[in-house]
Amino acid sequence: MPGAYDEMTERSYPNYEGGTDQQRKMRDLLRSKMEEQGFKVYSYEWWHFDYHDWQSYRIGNIPFSRIQ
Repeated sequence: MPGAYDEMTERSYPNYEGGTDQQRKMRDLLRSKMEEQGFKVYSYEWWHFDYHDWQSYRIGNIPFSRIQ
């Protein structure tokens, strides 16, 4: 990805045009697959996605080991 995870610079923007072709390709692949499933990318962080009905779900605190 063009920017590091949790890096707060313009490199973190989902439409940042810098970085390598491969970095942009992988970032855009992630975004397209997430959007196919109803998620929308946050305009300032390529890694931050919200589900289209996120307000309908309570916040949970479940360990991954309990998710099946």
